Amino acid sequence: MEYKEKPESASEKKELGQDPEAVKAAQDLAAAAGLKPSESEPHELTEPTAQVLEEQVEEVLEKIRPYIQHDGGDIELLGVDENNIVYVSFIGACAGCAMAGEDFSGGVKLLLLDEVPAIRDVVLIG
Repeated sequence: MEYKEKPESASEKKELGQDPEAVKAAQDLAAAAGLKPSESEPHELTEPTAQVLEEQVEEVLEKIRPYIQHDGGDIELLGVDENNIVYVSFIGACAGCAMAGEDFSGGVKLLLLDEVPAIRDVVLIG
């Protein structure tokens, strides 16, 4: 089948999962369950705000902070930019430690990217 903007025939609609009978059956089922179709446009998935991301990042940092503090250091969230890039800095004993880069990339960064999927990257400053 060649590419078309919109399916034209009922068989094309059915082939693309847009079977009018199936749509009608789903609408009837929803109505029977007391659900009302939304009168507005479908909701788009939205990215969390920088403030929400900062809160989520702080929650993750609180999980690993005790381990960093055990070695005499700490980690500070500097902020989240409009591209959802997180900026952090090591302070205390970690600030000049030769292992800081490895601890960051192998631990802190991976954990943040895993637990806060909306962030695109984590950058260590300093």
